[in-house]
Amino acid sequence: MAGDCNRNYVTFFAIFVTFLFLFNAPIASASGGGVTIESESINLVDFQTTDESYFELEFNLSSTDEGLGVNYVGQVYFEASAIDGTVLINSSISYDLVEGVQQEISYNFTSLNYGYTIISVGLTGDVGIESQNDISNFQRTIHRLNPLNISIAPESSIILESIDSNSVLTGNYSLSDGDFVQLQIPIINSGDYLWTGSVNLSLDNGITSEQQSSAVFDLNGMSTKIVYFNSTVQVFEGFFSISISLNGTIDDYITDNFQNFTASVNPPPLPILETSIVYDGQNLVSGENLEITVQTYNNGTVDFSGEKTCLFDQEIVYNSAIIVQSSSNTNVDFTIILKPGELVCYLSGQRIDPSSINTSTETFTVESALFEYAGSFTPSTTDGPWHVGDESTFSLLVRNTGTKQGNVSLKMESSAGNYQGSMVSLGPDEAGEVTITVPILVSGTEQFNWSLYSTDGEIADDISGEILLPVSERQSFELSLYDVSWTIDDGVTANWLVNLSSGIDREINVKLGYGSNLDDTIVYDVDMTISAGSSGDTFNFGFVDAEYVIIRVQEINWTSESSFSSFTKSIPQDRPQYTISFNSQSNPNRPVAGETASVTVLLENQGSITGESGTIILYDRDGFKLAESSTTPIAAGSSKTISFSFAWPEGDEVRLNCKWDYGGDTLQIDNIFLSSIVTEESSDSFTIPWSGILGGLAVSSLIILMIRIRENSNRQPKKPKSEVKTRKNESVQLSDVKIEISCPVCSRQLRVPENYQGSVRCPDCSHSFEVGSEDIDEEEVQEEEELIEDINDGKVEISCPECSQSLRIPESYDGSVRCPSCKMIFKSKDG
Repeated sequence: MAGDCNRNYVTFFAIFVTFLFLFNAPIASASGGGVTIESESINLVDFQTTDESYFELEFNLSSTDEGLGVNYVGQVYFEASAIDGTVLINSSISYDLVEGVQQEISYNFTSLNYGYTIISVGLTGDVGIESQNDISNFQRTIHRLNPLNISIAPESSIILESIDSNSVLTGNYSLSDGDFVQLQIPIINSGDYLWTGSVNLSLDNGITSEQQSSAVFDLNGMSTKIVYFNSTVQVFEGFFSISISLNGTIDDYITDNFQNFTASVNPPPLPILETSIVYDGQNLVSGENLEITVQTYNNGTVDFSGEKTCLFDQEIVYNSAIIVQSSSNTNVDFTIILKPGELVCYLSGQRIDPSSINTSTETFTVESALFEYAGSFTPSTTDGPWHVGDESTFSLLVRNTGTKQGNVSLKMESSAGNYQGSMVSLGPDEAGEVTITVPILVSGTEQFNWSLYSTDGEIADDISGEILLPVSERQSFELSLYDVSWTIDDGVTANWLVNLSSGIDREINVKLGYGSNLDDTIVYDVDMTISAGSSGDTFNFGFVDAEYVIIRVQEINWTSESSFSSFTKSIPQDRPQYTISFNSQSNPNRPVAGETASVTVLLENQGSITGESGTIILYDRDGFKLAESSTTPIAAGSSKTISFSFAWPEGDEVRLNCKWDYGGDTLQIDNIFLSSIVTEESSDSFTIPWSGILGGLAVSSLIILMIRIRENSNRQPKKPKSEVKTRKNESVQLSDVKIEISCPVCSRQLRVPENYQGSVRCPDCSHSFEVGSEDIDEEEVQEEEELIEDINDGKVEISCPECSQSLRIPESYDGSVRCPSCKMIFKSKDG
């Protein structure tokens, strides 16, 4: 009915429009003159475009000039219609033109539709004759451009395809767990303007996400482009999120520039399993082995890889990896000790199809031992109180009320682990005690769930329970060494201390020792029991050479709370530092064998504290003790000289050894002293060499005379000098008082009368020198020296091997020589 009404309306509208055009058709003037439209003045070309919703049409009317002086009148009709013929605007204006004039016509078409609009213009009334430039009507099409309208196609138009890791289509009609995804996204430009931009994509599979962007592209107006994305992350069963957005020129309607939705993912292909337990059910006897076979079938299209687990009476009797290929079966075999109970086998690991039968159960009922309470209903313990790290032992009395012998034990479970005691074998109607020792690992209140366990018997109902133990914090101890000291009387002494935190008595092992450079020596090793609080003692290490003392403590049958098990303390290093040295000069300088002589020893303390007392003994080279003296403690930085007087031993050279014992240490030194061969010191043996002296003076006078005669013959006479004083060799009475003089060559000490003046000959080096006279004329002495330099005096020059001091000795002398500079004694042949 509605369709017939619409057809009648269209028919009526078509007749009306036809009539209207016929009525408005231009009628040419009878005289041939009239009004026309100048076609070149029309400001609208066919299919002209515009961005606006209106258009102002302009053109000129012109009238012919016939010379009749008449006016031409009529109307200009305007019409706008859609492409489908629908009239949108229908209007007219009047004109009245004198011959030979023009009139500008303007008409504003408003509310233009987007797209194409046909504009028609025609004249009625006094219409002139048309020519090439003069027309009576025209028709133009104007195109109002659609604005930019870019959008993403709706979710229903976006295609999701399954691809593999190489971005190759799998051909599946849906997405499955583990697939990669290809997205085909239509981008639609519904406007008439070019759009330039890119597409952004974000995928989130619930575990990882990825973001991608397309290359920038152009999309012409009124066109569509399909953009492809291949994911690099897999999708998983369930849903994954997709976010799509446009990046480029923004249109006025931005809602369709984004698309956010989720897509579903189907489960992957899964194994379809079926498992069963097979065994020989004939002649089942408790306590004997029973072979079990577990068969598993896979009726699915993918392989199964997982674990097969079997529990007998809640105890794992089989657990191993298993692979069951698709459309095949696999068997596993194991053995159990038969007793009343339930055997359960199941598969785990890989996901399987919900229709699978992956669990199989078998219940065994046989005659066996049956264990029940025989006393208390709860295990008892006699130890405690407890600290973390301790152990507790529980016991329970049970009885076998079954028909066969069986084995039973006590099991306990806590938050730290599972524990099982030793098995106890009980015959029928026999009672016994089962025990278990468990560690205490949690402070506060630790809960233990206990139960009976049998490998070949049955446990009566309700023989289980829980025990709560109050547990204190783990005990700890601290070590200390203090008042570490060193004395000359006791050596190293230290006080040690072990401080045990509150709680029960504990047994420990204590080691004390000393060391240097991490090399320790233990001298005290004792096991002891200590109570809470401080325990310690004083220990003397004696005289040890060490840098530190150390204490080590080890717990015995318990564990402390992260305490340090060793402690060291430095030993004070302040010590006396004794040195001993001989005075190289004996008294007298060259003692005579058998006579009393003395030597001195210098004792020094170069340390920082007072040293110990001791004994110093003097020996000869054969170990014969010559003298002995005790020494008192020497203060820091002080010294002491010890003098020994004794009968001088035989020998040209006497080696003396000195040993100093103090505390537990000993110092030893030795030194060589020279003895006298010819004794010159006594008045009875001392002889003045008068003949040598007089002969020497005569020779000297003769030499001086010859020198002066030679000088006088070679130079002008000089003024006579004052008479040279000569030493009168008068015979005088020598004094009984003697003094010591030193030989200028070898430093040999000689004793002469104190009033003796003259020449003395050294018995060691045979050197002769003057004593007692100092009035010799300087010039005469100089002349004598010059003469002596030219005459061989029978002496040679040697050097001290220690300091290189030059010495002159007679050529024939081969004895010992003492250096006057460094006091070293050496053989003349070594110089």
